[in-house]
Amino acid sequence: MSKRGKHVCRRICTKSVRLILERYSEYLTSRGHVPGHRRSYIHVVEHFGRWLGRRQINKSHVQQFLEKGLPNCRCPGVSRHLKRNRAALHHLLGMLGLADDKQATLLQGGMGNVLRRYQAHLGKARGLAPGTVWRHLAYSRAMLDHFGTRRESQLRGWTPEMIERYVAEAGRGTPSRGRNVGWCARSFLRFLLQDGLIQRNLAAAVPTVARWRLASLPTTLRQDEVNRLLRAADLETPFGRRDYAIVLCISELGLRASDVANLEIDGIDFDAQVLRLRQRKEREAAVFPMTRRLCAALKTYIRHDRPACNSAAVFIQHRAPLGTALTSLGICHAVLRLARRAGLRDRIGGTHVLRRSLASRMLAAGATLKQIADFLGHTSIDTTTLYAKVDLKTLSRVALPWPVRKEVRS
Repeated sequence: MSKRGKHVCRRICTKSVRLILERYSEYLTSRGHVPGHRRSYIHVVEHFGRWLGRRQINKSHVQQFLEKGLPNCRCPGVSRHLKRNRAALHHLLGMLGLADDKQATLLQGGMGNVLRRYQAHLGKARGLAPGTVWRHLAYSRAMLDHFGTRRESQLRGWTPEMIERYVAEAGRGTPSRGRNVGWCARSFLRFLLQDGLIQRNLAAAVPTVARWRLASLPTTLRQDEVNRLLRAADLETPFGRRDYAIVLCISELGLRASDVANLEIDGIDFDAQVLRLRQRKEREAAVFPMTRRLCAALKTYIRHDRPACNSAAVFIQHRAPLGTALTSLGICHAVLRLARRAGLRDRIGGTHVLRRSLASRMLAAGATLKQIADFLGHTSIDTTTLYAKVDLKTLSRVALPWPVRKEVRS
């Protein structure tokens, strides 16, 4: 350890922090943090250690330090930047295995066993994505807490009136929230009936939120806007070439953000110029022909720009934690980052607009709705009919003229 590191260790009062400081530095190094960040985070942990004294390191004390200790601190030469302190202590908790696991928190308490069975049902029987499973569990836990349900026997006291009132109150706000609350409540109540925990189908009591799927035109991008988005990527840096390849995967193949995040290296065949997805939303394998531009972008990124790591995922973090596979949210952030640079942030709110834009171009080029549905992986063609609305040129040819009343002269 450097002289500065030894000096830091001597200043820490608590033995528990003193013993883990060097380990913390090695932990940050292994996750790809640059030296400047490591020094800054180590100073934060040193400051936290002096505040902590002889108490144990846990999430509660970290929260107390951030909310009360840091704002009232008068120690000279310490950082009071809340975001930096929170990040440093979050890494400390993660190293010690004390980081907050939101899904594990949901499964605690008296109804934890029921929610764990429900989690297995959603993942194995229904095949839902992990993010969707977490959303179901969060809404189900909120409903259990609202009714004060702590034991399985209390579920038999639920009535249709209680369910209807709860969904109406919890779903206030935007129509999308109302639909999500109702959708998750229905699913959970059906599971409870199937599991024998309630005696009647309370899912029928969940009110339906009005949804007019064809009430407005979906946002789509013109080809020149897609090209503008791609030009915003900095092709002089590995980070920019990664984001460029991500946008090509979505704009030229219509992949979902989750599909791009789950794409693995062994799923790319450069010789045949095809891309294979093992985990799709519909739990079916799919093969996509790659364009020359996409094939070249992926080949360049994988062979020259992708950091060496043990992850099988194609797209990974280039910053700490280095080598971690990008999530769906990370894929979305890459698209939004380029949208801001291209001046298209008002037109692009996520990755799905690129998928819709591809479907619209396919429709304009003469593809049938069935072909588009198969290519995009829609289980129901009703989902694909949404794209027929944006083909205004074809719709104008079949539109009936507006009736005009002729005046009759006497």
